[in-house]
Amino acid sequence: MEDRFIKYSKLYALIFLLFLSVPVLLGLLIVLFYGLSKVVASGVVDVIYGLTMITIAPAIFSAAYFIFFRRTAKHPVVTIRVISKFLFVVGILASAVVLTLDMITFFTQFQIDIAKYHCFSIAYLAGNVGGLFLIAIMQAFTTAKEVDWMDRHR
Repeated sequence: MEDRFIKYSKLYALIFLLFLSVPVLLGLLIVLFYGLSKVVASGVVDVIYGLTMITIAPAIFSAAYFIFFRRTAKHPVVTIRVISKFLFVVGILASAVVLTLDMITFFTQFQIDIAKYHCFSIAYLAGNVGGLFLIAIMQAFTTAKEVDWMDRHR
């Protein structure tokens, strides 16, 4: 049997690489769009690039909230289910408001600096990640322990 230290070290390394891959893939996507914009260098491509960059964060967070909203329907504790669904709806509405405000800013001012857009603010990004994390912890502590695979075979 494999040493537990090696087994858990592999598991921690895989989890770390999974969480590391998300920002790296987003960075590569942004660089790809930026490079495409510089290669083509036209007004239409600049607008498409700007709109894509503005919609990425709200789209990702809204999709995550929607997926977890649907999965929460079978949670065993009713109060956690209601609190989770409420927070998911608040998150989706916040993403919609941020996207709307950023679209208005984009089409009225066409700012190049990303600091002018709400979707790149620390409060929005950290609030969404923290909210998802908080809901996941609440649901994890109120879910029954999963049966171990060794116990299932007995």
